[in-house]
Amino acid sequence: MLASAFHWLRRLANPPLFVVTITGGVARVTKGQAPPLWIGEITSIAGDFGIHCGRIDGVRTWRGVELRFSPDLPAASHQRFRNTFGVHRVGKH
Repeated sequence: MLASAFHWLRRLANPPLFVVTITGGVARVTKGQAPPLWIGEITSIAGDFGIHCGRIDGVRTWRGVELRFSPDLPAASHQRFRNTFGVHRVGKH
């Protein structure tokens, strides 16, 4: 419960550039624009980890675009999402 409240406060302080929502194990962009090939990778990773729902936000920071994950995405999956995002965004920024 506390993790969820903290996540929403962070979203209010720094609104996402894009949002990818995982529903039923399938990823789709629900706000903004994200690399299309990356969306397919997210669906594949979600299947590997048995993820049925969750959200990934792309937020601008002083280091560039970073990913933030909803509390229902297992921490063990975060690095794989980051790695594939890095591959698919090369040359895009």
